[in-house]
Amino acid sequence: MNSGDLMYLARLEIENYRVFGSQASGKHLVLELHSGLNLLVGENDSGKTCVVDAIRLVLGTLPPEHFAPVVDDFHCESGVRAKTLSIKAYLTDLSESEAAAFLEFLTVETHDSKSEYSLTLTLRAEIDESQTRTSRRSPVRYEWRAGVDAEGQRFEGAARELLRATYLRPLRDAVGELAAKKGSRLAQILHSYPELSGQEVSDWDPNVSDCQPKTLTGAMRRAEHAIRESDVVKKAETKLNDAYLKPFSIGPRPLSGKIGISQYELRQILERLELTLADHEQGATRGLGLHNVLFMAAELLALERDNDPCLPLVLIEEPEAHLHPQLQLRLVEFFRGETESKNGHTRLQIILTSHSPNIASKVGLDHVTLMHTGRAFSLRAPRTKLDPSDYEFLERFLDVTRADLFFARGLLIVEGDAESILLPTLAELIGCALSEHGVSVINVGSVGLFRYARIFQRADNVELPIRVACVADRDVPPNEAKALVGQERKTEGEFGPGEIDALVASLKSEDAGAVKTFVSDHWTFEYDLARSGLIREVHAAVTLAVSSRNRKRALKPDEQRSCLRTAFREHRKWLADGKTPTEMAVLAYTPLLKKRASKPETAQYLARLLRRVCKTPGFNLQSLLPAYVLAAIKYSVRIDGAAAVAATPNQGATVATP
Repeated sequence: MNSGDLMYLARLEIENYRVFGSQASGKHLVLELHSGLNLLVGENDSGKTCVVDAIRLVLGTLPPEHFAPVVDDFHCESGVRAKTLSIKAYLTDLSESEAAAFLEFLTVETHDSKSEYSLTLTLRAEIDESQTRTSRRSPVRYEWRAGVDAEGQRFEGAARELLRATYLRPLRDAVGELAAKKGSRLAQILHSYPELSGQEVSDWDPNVSDCQPKTLTGAMRRAEHAIRESDVVKKAETKLNDAYLKPFSIGPRPLSGKIGISQYELRQILERLELTLADHEQGATRGLGLHNVLFMAAELLALERDNDPCLPLVLIEEPEAHLHPQLQLRLVEFFRGETESKNGHTRLQIILTSHSPNIASKVGLDHVTLMHTGRAFSLRAPRTKLDPSDYEFLERFLDVTRADLFFARGLLIVEGDAESILLPTLAELIGCALSEHGVSVINVGSVGLFRYARIFQRADNVELPIRVACVADRDVPPNEAKALVGQERKTEGEFGPGEIDALVASLKSEDAGAVKTFVSDHWTFEYDLARSGLIREVHAAVTLAVSSRNRKRALKPDEQRSCLRTAFREHRKWLADGKTPTEMAVLAYTPLLKKRASKPETAQYLARLLRRVCKTPGFNLQSLLPAYVLAAIKYSVRIDGAAAVAATPNQGATVATP
């Protein structure tokens, strides 16, 4: 084994603790962790804090705190509460000095004539039924044991002190923790800082006039002497003794007092120190976010311990608290730097929980664990179906706008801006508001839908409880669009028997688990909206977008009304001329195909028009939507052909039928 390694928490197993159930039910947790940076993401109540608290229980924390299991921590299901719980931590890569500190508790394996040390620590707790609710004693009994089978030697005393992880709670009082006070966290950090070794000894000699002490205690003794010798203190002491104490003297020894500084121990000296931002001392008040960064930096200073086997693990909940997005990104960059290997060895293990897409987008997919309803899904290779090129691609393109996918209950992954703008409006207008169902729309800006969808596909084919609907264009132009697309591009009538079915099948070929692809019925999203029955509204929106682009500015209200009158008049003429739905849809779509109108702007106008027209009595939007759009929305919000798509009265939409 390489003696340069640092031990780290490699695996955590939790059974019957809060949201996590028993191993027999399959609802327990087995969480694998990196030696460096780890990020736990997911919606509220998904189990992130439960994981952190489990680590706090089994390992202990710095600063020390009384944190013990209570009755409410035992998993409860169907009204039945478990009687026992266990939390098991596997620590590995112990260096020789670390192994020496835990020698009697270690598991030793030999590989290729080299010894590899690991430490397994288990917290077991049970509810003591003999303790009544009126008893002052806790009804929960617990103990720590070392060993693979959890029945090993009791793990207590100095060994447990060495395993404490540094813990930064959410919404921490950074200013208060760094202020000068008894028992301050800053004093605890500095007291363990290696450079303060020997500082408790005074090196000041009062008999040497120019003595310059180098220890803190020596500096305090010199300061005490200087204060005692100051004129103001001497005068006050003389006045006190001569005028007020001397009259009370009895006998030959006069009663007198002495003004001085109390004899400070090193810890008391450190408790008089405070840590502030540099310009704070000049009267400037700095925000909570910067003090939060200052506090995290101080905690990292606490880990600078030479030849100390203490566990180099930091638990940080919601590091984004009070930080603006750019500072969140800088924070992640710093964490990555602190945890990256130096000469092949990791310096520090950090476990973060976060609700920030900024942080999730910056950490790197390989270091993310997605928590959902008490289950943990590592996104590291090869746990997912992502291939190496996908990881490289997502490292570049999984930005903050797309990292929202880590916090959703359902996803609609789309190819362009029009879908990302319109789908939330369409869903809301048919009574399936995406926000109410926790569904996010992720615009990947290309046809690479499965670069992102494969995040939610497991190599072991375990299905994630997150539905992913990929919305794809069939991209088969109708025969009526031949003049627009050119001779080199095949239109619908030029495909041979089964070719279109094969094309659709290829677009769905990677569907697996909860990932399902919904392919347009004809050509593109905008065309299919017009073709399915929204021709009047789509043509009006395109007309508005064309006019706006021509004017190179937003349209004024009277200009919008004029454009709408023109569009509606043209639509009536198409109907009078007997044009088919396909011919009208091609005419409406032509400006978008020829890039005479912006698709995002068209989508914005169409969303506005649909909100207005849905208030018309008898207007049934749901019956006019393309089948694949309606199916994708229903799938993402977990409505499977049921009569659950309700509409508010002023929308005029009908209830979906099976």
